[in-house]
Amino acid sequence: MWSTPIPMKKVSLYMVDADAQQSAMTLAQMSVIHPLENQDNNQLLENYPAAPFFSVYHRLNLRFGKIASFSKQGFEHSVVSTDIVTLQQLQKLDEQLKRLWAQVSDIEEQLRRQNEALHVIRQLSDSLQKFTALDLDLSRLRRQGNFLRIFVGTVPLGNFSQLKRALSLTHYMIKSFYSGEGIQHVVVFGSSQQHEDVQALLKSADFRALKIPDEFSGSPSELQANMQQQQARVVETIGELKQKQTDLLLENQPVLSEVHEVLISARPYASLATVLQGRGGLVSLRGWVPAHSDQAIKRQLEKDLEFPFHVEFTAPEIDEFDDVPSLLKKSWLLKPFQNLVTNFGIPGYKEVDPSGLFALSYILMFGMMFGDIGHGGVILLGSLFLYKRFPPFSIVGALAGLSSIFFGFIYGSIFGYEEIVHALWMSPMHDPVKLLLVAVVWGASFLLIANLLAIRNFLATGLYQQAFYSGKGMAGFFFYLAALYAGYQVFTNQPFGWLESLFLMAPMMVILHFQWRQSSAGLFERVLVVFIEGLEHIISNVSGTLSFLRVAAFSLNHIALAAAVFSIAAMMDVVGHWLTVVLGNIFIIVLEGAIVAIQCLRLEYYEGFSRFFGGKGKAFEPLKIEF
Repeated sequence: MWSTPIPMKKVSLYMVDADAQQSAMTLAQMSVIHPLENQDNNQLLENYPAAPFFSVYHRLNLRFGKIASFSKQGFEHSVVSTDIVTLQQLQKLDEQLKRLWAQVSDIEEQLRRQNEALHVIRQLSDSLQKFTALDLDLSRLRRQGNFLRIFVGTVPLGNFSQLKRALSLTHYMIKSFYSGEGIQHVVVFGSSQQHEDVQALLKSADFRALKIPDEFSGSPSELQANMQQQQARVVETIGELKQKQTDLLLENQPVLSEVHEVLISARPYASLATVLQGRGGLVSLRGWVPAHSDQAIKRQLEKDLEFPFHVEFTAPEIDEFDDVPSLLKKSWLLKPFQNLVTNFGIPGYKEVDPSGLFALSYILMFGMMFGDIGHGGVILLGSLFLYKRFPPFSIVGALAGLSSIFFGFIYGSIFGYEEIVHALWMSPMHDPVKLLLVAVVWGASFLLIANLLAIRNFLATGLYQQAFYSGKGMAGFFFYLAALYAGYQVFTNQPFGWLESLFLMAPMMVILHFQWRQSSAGLFERVLVVFIEGLEHIISNVSGTLSFLRVAAFSLNHIALAAAVFSIAAMMDVVGHWLTVVLGNIFIIVLEGAIVAIQCLRLEYYEGFSRFFGGKGKAFEPLKIEF
């Protein structure tokens, strides 16, 4: 039902510098080592021999990425070359790409300037459209003579007639040359002697002045023809530059393909720049590997390395568990549930991987909340239909659908009808109290299992005091058992005497004493912290147990929604009746199905994982060949 991450060993590999890159390639091809940066401050191996290699590799990789973004040709990979990439080879390719990038960036700069020019021409052309009704040299509108005053601008359409009448009293003329979006574009001209009075009139009419661009010299028709010619020339230049860039990249495609292959082969060694340590021709590499792969690693290194080497495999100590990466066991069935688990956190090394327990409890809870043969069948078929497009989602959906069908037979429900199929055990509609009791028992069992898993995790990681004395340890487990027994006694009107009280108080006193010893604050603050911690533990157990009542609540809600649909359908004619039934069932499947799925996830995360699952592990990230 549950497992732990795959056992790991620490590998320490000592070799000559000449074999360092080959060892990186061998280990990357095997995808078995999680590199470990040196934390011992080893003074004997103080140099980082891969650092110069990484510097050139990083620069080459950046240049290749920039150039490749302009290339229309893809870079397919076949079998990765096992030839060693030398620093000199990287430097040579880096110089070639440096020259190529200078050419590409120069063309790109020219394209940028041409595109800016094209943008300006198009903007001017759009502005010129408003002046096409004026058959005159537009440069005259910018001139202001001693006797003639010209104003060019816009006024709201509603103010135009009033402004025209007012200007006629000052012997000024107004001409409209463009209208659109409630705005009138106008030219106002007249004697310079009265321009101050005219300005006041224009201001009162909400006149907004327009600036005539300096490029507008000539009639609109002449300007439009000229701009079309300019635009055509710029477009032609842009096309020539793009073709020049394409030809340049095609010409250098062999070089780019070579760089791509070299980068793939060089990446494993370059990525060890901060991991490999050495001095005087001796190099050390450390990391974590799956315990079962140690002999395979040793055999492959013996086959691939030219010079003698020394390799050690050691099991991690307890104080190293926090640094050991977690490699979860693969399972196509549990993979979607593992993804949901890792969304909460990654299991620490030696910590329980709850994916199996999570899958079983999640699927069962979904069926308990959404038990219906017909609805479960629809979810199952829909999930199978979407399998090729959404495999992880489909696996969860198919299992949830099967669970819903199973509990549909238990409840005797099919598409909300409870008269067609006889209930194998109980009908939530007719026995809601039993359903509530089942939900409480389910929740209590779930929390007890979570508590046992927490104890197991504490013991596995050497936290023995927490395992025995904390609220998540044995003391908390026995307190919860005693609390459940006390609740049962009260619920069944059984006597609750001093022995029961002792069973309840003893583990709580152990928990409080443990909290007291863990605190290093002053007396008053210590008492307050211990009191709050104890109260929080009691409230957490009570609220956690009651949270599982929603399992019964959503099951009853499912029936209530179906009853509401049938009540509405009963008021319809035959066509309306069946249309309401069909649409109502679709509504239940989509809306309530989604809500139930979320509620199940909430119970798993907050009432399950938070009690035993730290989720602070590190993912196993092996050195590997990346394309």
